[in-house]
Amino acid sequence: MTKKISTQLIIGVIAAMIIAYLSFTPFIRLSYNIIERTIASPEAIAEDEIRYIWLLQEFFIDSNITLDNLSLLNDWVSSDRNIKLTLFTNNLIFDSDYESRFIDYAPADDDLVNIGYRQYLDKQYISTLIKDFSSNFYTLTLADGTEVNALVHSEIYSQYYLWAYYASLGMSILIFILICLLLVRIKLRYLAKLSHDLKILEGGDLDYELTESGQDELFELAQGINQLRLSLIARKMEEEKTKEAHQKLMTALAHDLRTPLTSLIGYLELMLLKRYDNEEQLKHFIKTTKRKAFQIREMSDKLFEYFLATEKTAETYHKELIRTQILIESLIDNQIFDLENSGFIVKFYAELGAFKGVCLIDPEFLQRVLDNTLSNIRKYANREKPLDIVAFETDAFLHIEFINALNQTVYSVESTALGLHTCTKIMQEHGGSYQGYEQGDKYISRLILPLKKVDA
Repeated sequence: MTKKISTQLIIGVIAAMIIAYLSFTPFIRLSYNIIERTIASPEAIAEDEIRYIWLLQEFFIDSNITLDNLSLLNDWVSSDRNIKLTLFTNNLIFDSDYESRFIDYAPADDDLVNIGYRQYLDKQYISTLIKDFSSNFYTLTLADGTEVNALVHSEIYSQYYLWAYYASLGMSILIFILICLLLVRIKLRYLAKLSHDLKILEGGDLDYELTESGQDELFELAQGINQLRLSLIARKMEEEKTKEAHQKLMTALAHDLRTPLTSLIGYLELMLLKRYDNEEQLKHFIKTTKRKAFQIREMSDKLFEYFLATEKTAETYHKELIRTQILIESLIDNQIFDLENSGFIVKFYAELGAFKGVCLIDPEFLQRVLDNTLSNIRKYANREKPLDIVAFETDAFLHIEFINALNQTVYSVESTALGLHTCTKIMQEHGGSYQGYEQGDKYISRLILPLKKVDA
């Protein structure tokens, strides 16, 4: 089957035309057959001719028609054009097909040769009429007693043949129209069915499947809507799973956070109330408190990373213009100091005076990127080898790179890479990029931020 509705309709119209054309012949034959058996039957024609001859004979007597006034027949014959009348004796004296109808019986100026030739032609004409039209031969008497021969041919049925022709043609046209309407109705019924199915889907019943029928554009439309329906169902199920995972995560994190937080509060209260025996025990409380605080921060970072990776957060950014020199100084004062306290050998390669640019950033989100980067360094870096931090500006970007040696024992543990995804997303929101990759036995974390032009 063709896949184009237009092609289907063209084929349907052509088929309808062929069927209508083929139906015309049976209709016309049937109509003509009925006419020939009724109105145009030999018996009906004979009755019409006899009735006509009887009326004509009465007209001859009532109107005193003789050979001298045959011209009076003109008006009477004109009243019925479906009857052909020919009158003759030895020669033709009247014929309804002639324009004048009346023929001079024996003109005085004709010589005998012309009269004989004319009589010969009349006889030939009369015999032709009898042969061609199967006319019946009758004898009539004029008012003066002169007998004339009459040939009558009734064509009263001819108009019925014409009506039958037009009726058969009308039936064929009607068949053509009905077939075309049937083809259109089939498509309209399918459209109505699709409209009904769509209303059910609009009501929220996504499990209802649209009717797929045929191989045309309407079928493709129904198929596409069904695919969309299945996609919506799959997305809805995925959203329900995500929501369930959110709830489970929140429950688990709430439980996991409560334990170290309770311990942290407990140690702080002990130190506040000075419930320790000596300085050594106080240092133990402080170290434990610090460890619990880092544990809580790590859990909160994971929570933030998870929601940042699964939710849209572009609308929560609050960006401001900050000079790159301030950014680098903040990095030195906070992050590098913290790394050195954690036992890392940090080497910083940058000239603070060379930073003249301005960045449009959200400090809180950028701090998340740095925290995530440095948290990974603490987990996976080899503390026995230096950690190199490189910062520099180009014409359009600020580059900050962290280069550390890997602790292969710890780094081999499988990671979800959720932190890398989070950092990449934040940097993209700032118009920059984040790259984290291995290069030999080292791992490089690169932050790139675009510089903004600020009017002096």
